[in-house]
Amino acid sequence: MNWIIFGLVIIWLGIISWFDIRKNEIPHSAWVIIPLFGAGVYRIWQGDWLFVLLAGLVATVSERERISQIIGWKEIVRIKTWFPLLFLGAIFSIQASPITALSIIGFWAAWELKWWGGADAVAAITLILIYPEITFILTFLIVHVIATIGLAIRSKVKENTVCLHKIPSIPLILFTVIPFQIIHFLA
Repeated sequence: MNWIIFGLVIIWLGIISWFDIRKNEIPHSAWVIIPLFGAGVYRIWQGDWLFVLLAGLVATVSERERISQIIGWKEIVRIKTWFPLLFLGAIFSIQASPITALSIIGFWAAWELKWWGGADAVAAITLILIYPEITFILTFLIVHVIATIGLAIRSKVKENTVCLHKIPSIPLILFTVIPFQIIHFLA
């Protein structure tokens, strides 16, 4: 079962990585929403519904402007209106696994702060629902640190200055899954 999920994840991330590299966006939000839903079903099937609850809450809060327009209630546009629900979802999820819950919140915060695009954050949340392990988070961090250091060295050599680069995140997320699966296989 793990190899089937790994294969599906690699195919999915490969396709959206190609779009991310070519156009710096994915063609439609369904490319990340459907896998998020699938990962939620998988996580519920595994018995960890609390993470799905938290992921659903952060996705709903991120769509607060659209929800406000649909139902005509302007108060829900403000993020502080949602804090009680987010707090409850976080409290319950943190008890099950602090690392997984904080990762979901961190990916969502990166989205809200415009550090990441929506597809990047949803892809990362999808993967943390599939792989809610410390090994995945550590692999994720190591891949991102290596990419950051590599690009900083490249800019120092080529431009004689160190600067931050904007690179597509989904390919980095893809490059996280591959070593994670190798580590997982060897363990």
